[in-house]
Amino acid sequence: MNRLPQKMSLVAQTTAVLKDEISAGRWTKRLPGEHELCALLHVGRVTLRSALDQLKREGWVRSSQGRRREIVGRRRVRVAGPSDRVVLLTPVRLVNLQSFTIFWIDGLREHLAAEGYHLEVHEHPACYSGRPDRALAALASRLNPAAWVLSQSTARMQRWFSQRMAPCVLTGSRHDGVLLPSVDRDYRAISRHAAGVFLARGHRHLAFLNPGPELAGDYESEEGFKEGVERSQRLDADCFISRHNGSVADICARLDALLKRSPPPTAFLVSRPNHVLTVMSHLLGRGLRFPSDVALISRDHDSFLDNMVPSVARYRANPSVFARTISTLVVEVVRDGIVNPKEHRMMAELVSGQTLG
Repeated sequence: MNRLPQKMSLVAQTTAVLKDEISAGRWTKRLPGEHELCALLHVGRVTLRSALDQLKREGWVRSSQGRRREIVGRRRVRVAGPSDRVVLLTPVRLVNLQSFTIFWIDGLREHLAAEGYHLEVHEHPACYSGRPDRALAALASRLNPAAWVLSQSTARMQRWFSQRMAPCVLTGSRHDGVLLPSVDRDYRAISRHAAGVFLARGHRHLAFLNPGPELAGDYESEEGFKEGVERSQRLDADCFISRHNGSVADICARLDALLKRSPPPTAFLVSRPNHVLTVMSHLLGRGLRFPSDVALISRDHDSFLDNMVPSVARYRANPSVFARTISTLVVEVVRDGIVNPKEHRMMAELVSGQTLG
């Protein structure tokens, strides 16, 4: 057997019973009061309220102060489909992903297999476009998995899945208004820490080079970096956020503009390991030396950075822990539904390097 029966949480069972009764027409306009429902279902008030909150999020009921919950839908949200398939969506092919991502995907595949699920990776750039609704709807209809895992998801993607309360886990930070469980590195804390490290080493003019942020984690990074400077309460310290489009030419142009400032920044936080290569080589080409002239920290880690000279200071997270956390959440949303959209944040370890000194 590929999969054994699993126990459902009491909240999930209560939610399912309420849906069955609504669908059967037991209650047509409004639900009974909470005391009556607790007595009917033999559950406590905390369990009942969690189930009612789930019904509200899925569009079955709505509530107003002082009145019993109104029934607004009788549909069954979940459509039966392959029970052992989990689909991971990415915008690019596996070979173009960072090694950290490849490692946690491999770990996720193993963890899910142990739980009786099969992980499929689908590269689908259309789902990451400015208008992904049609592509997402077509893909969901065709694949209909037990659960989704979204990598590098945009705000519009996240909201599409959130509005439908689809069984879905985000690998990355979630945008405002999204009610989906997520796992990500704590980019706000990481960037705040990086600013503090620079300031502790005597740097007063800091810069953060970041792609024009479409991912929630990039927004959080910028906020954390600014917080690190503000919390230091150093009146002589400042920071600049320089956004680029990801191309080598634009990164170099942004660096040149920063170096023309008076005084220029002497410490750089850079997101994305491949952009670190561009920044380092350009600064070295301008005659600047690490760490005597400038310092640099990579917000992210990739294995190729281990071979860089000078060695790169960077934040490194554990992909095995990342994969295990994602797998746990996937199994929870398949078995219980999205009852409590948890937001997990993992801190990374600062690996010292010659670019920091």
